[in-house]
Amino acid sequence: MSRDSSVAPQGRIRVGDLGADPGLLFDEGAACLHYCAPTHGGWGVLRTALLVPEMYVLFVCPAACGRHGAIAAFEQGLKPRVGYLCIEEDEIVLGSYEDEIRTTVPLLLQRLAPRPKAFMIIVSCIDDLLGTDYTTMVAEFEAAHGIPFRVGRMNPITLGSGLPPQRRIQRDMYDFLAPPPFKDDSVGLIGPFSPLAQDSELRDMLARSGYGPVRHIADCSTFADFQKLAAARLNLVTRPEGIAAAETLAAKFGTPFVIAPVGFCDETIAARYQAIAEALGTSLDPEPARGAIELAVERARRAVGGRSIAVDGSATCSPFDLARALVERGFNVAQLVAHQLPAHERPALDWLARHVPELVVTSPIHPVRSWSRPEQPTADIAIGFSAGYLTGAPVTVPISFDEGLYGYHGLATVLDALATAASAQRPDTLEDMVRAYGLVV
Repeated sequence: MSRDSSVAPQGRIRVGDLGADPGLLFDEGAACLHYCAPTHGGWGVLRTALLVPEMYVLFVCPAACGRHGAIAAFEQGLKPRVGYLCIEEDEIVLGSYEDEIRTTVPLLLQRLAPRPKAFMIIVSCIDDLLGTDYTTMVAEFEAAHGIPFRVGRMNPITLGSGLPPQRRIQRDMYDFLAPPPFKDDSVGLIGPFSPLAQDSELRDMLARSGYGPVRHIADCSTFADFQKLAAARLNLVTRPEGIAAAETLAAKFGTPFVIAPVGFCDETIAARYQAIAEALGTSLDPEPARGAIELAVERARRAVGGRSIAVDGSATCSPFDLARALVERGFNVAQLVAHQLPAHERPALDWLARHVPELVVTSPIHPVRSWSRPEQPTADIAIGFSAGYLTGAPVTVPISFDEGLYGYHGLATVLDALATAASAQRPDTLEDMVRAYGLVV
């Protein structure tokens, strides 16, 4: 069992206690039973891979392993771009499923219209255990069909490793990029699942310094557009999922990168912009955006009042920093829902431990969550779907996966969404939000 099973038996702990030893709650590398709430999901390996435009995915796995992705593909409108090759026990034991792949891929390419510009074979963690080498097969497919092939992996057994599924799939996606004929002054955004907001101050600051556009994979409508990402002067990693991809592009093309995860408090935002400026050899001045944030703060304060807030790690990769930003601006943050502590979040955890030691941190994956949903709400407002479910909050703010968020514009976006949800006479139900977002367990 993991340490949180014995030291934090209810999967809950005061942040003041957690600050001394995060291992009291977070022990992701340990083998233990995990609970998945009905709000779990959103950007799995399959949905992420299909951000590559004009690419087709063949998912090779036992039927049970593909259930989640198959249902999600229907829910998210991605079914025309994904096929399933369900393998049986005897094929796994004998290794004959490799022959099935060799037979299936040519048949698919004969029938698909329009013909894909790229092809990815995604295999489940069973293949990790067998150690199949796809190098020869991929080379044969590329020679025969004239399009690039890559192998991706949906292998949750690597969650506690240095290359978990989301980091690996982004690495494999960006490996489709070919060497660029030249570098331009663009900045690549790697890690998040959605582009930077068009009115983000980061776009304006970069443009004033002579850099841009800011390119993201979701902006690309064709495989040719996607190839332009290889020309970036700098790659900006704003979520940890993009680290391995940025490292691969640095090795292949010599593209420098800076890891500057989404942040929300003044100190963190300043540090992120300083890191970006140093990487580009320029200066960035976020002060105008910082001054404008106070209007959003006042609107949210009026709408929220003294109601308690729970902040969720599914809303952002920096929930501790978001909690700090809200506390610094006078909001009543009473609970934080998170299952891990990335390195970039340690300063925010330390700050919260010193200033609001009674704040409760809850693990959403602890087994006790499966039977401990409260009969009465433990927070008035939840930022993020999992916090909404696990606290039973009557109001949920639909922020997910840092979509469009960065810097002061990102904080203002959260505050505006908080104000809107808190002031609604009939807030949308969590069930409707989950369905609209396409979450599938």
